[in-house]
Amino acid sequence: MGMGNRYYLIAFNMVQGIGPRRLAALTKHFGSLDKAWRAAAQELMRVPGIGRATAMSIAARRGAIDPIKEERWAQRHGGRIVTIADDGYPPDLRSHPWAPPVLYVVGHLPEKLGIAVVGTRKPSPTGIAQARVFASEFARRGFAVVSGLARGIDEAAHAAALRAGGLTVAVLGSHIGRVYPVENARLAERISESGAVVSEFASTHPTLPGNFPRRNRIIAGLSQRILVVQAGSKSGALNTADWGADLGKDVWAIPGEISDPLRQGTNCLIQQGAGLAADPGDVLLGLADVLDGSRAAGGDALRRLYRMGASPDQISAQLNLPITTVLARITELELAGEAEGHPLA
Repeated sequence: MGMGNRYYLIAFNMVQGIGPRRLAALTKHFGSLDKAWRAAAQELMRVPGIGRATAMSIAARRGAIDPIKEERWAQRHGGRIVTIADDGYPPDLRSHPWAPPVLYVVGHLPEKLGIAVVGTRKPSPTGIAQARVFASEFARRGFAVVSGLARGIDEAAHAAALRAGGLTVAVLGSHIGRVYPVENARLAERISESGAVVSEFASTHPTLPGNFPRRNRIIAGLSQRILVVQAGSKSGALNTADWGADLGKDVWAIPGEISDPLRQGTNCLIQQGAGLAADPGDVLLGLADVLDGSRAAGGDALRRLYRMGASPDQISAQLNLPITTVLARITELELAGEAEGHPLA
């Protein structure tokens, strides 16, 4: 038909009930997505795992689905569509069989994996304070803070990363045109100015309770470590931790009083083998890529200040970075030939 996989990936993603597993089944059965898209309902029913309801849904909906209009819709909301077939798709997600076939991205995804900071929607003041301390330090050390933009721990972590001058990534349980919760819409805008707001949900998908556990796999997939700040025994944050463990990521949790309902989940994680996070340094221990990449927290600002002639001490004070971090980054800039403009370069 003259249309590549990108067109059909977007098209199938707009049909409710079609996820990575069913998309793979369709591709295997028909040999290509364009053949699957044009198949009759009776043919679709013969695909393992599709069933009558999904087959009828595809047949009924496809006449009204227009991937080109969907891309324009994403653009109107300040975003773009990245499919698993595109170069811009996060490579660490692409390698997993459950990888979302389509991502809607507002802003720019960091080049390296971040650190997930997640927790309960109804935290205590102590939990909020802890989320801020940990997220701020991760951001200052050059790691994007990845979370779900939910009330409570998530929003505290996002906001703290921004205040620290770092990057943060919000993974939505709704489509990009309807940020949920609504009161975090402005926070989402601020996040996208330097980091990214991400969703796998098309404009055709309603905001359903099941969307939120589903997005947790993306939070885990975009992170190299997962920190659960505060969580009860049934908190959705534990689902993110489970995804992280399944992916071989290090999971950390902040401990608390055994009688505190808001610490039952985190204490249980530690009991099951998660790392005990007494301070941000515990989570960062062993991560060698603190300064890797030009998008690390303060990276562009540091380069700009250094080229303007600022001293390491002045840069350290202005960006609130440790002097050792500043000196190491300056050395990298000089070795890479990026210090042009500095009086001593």
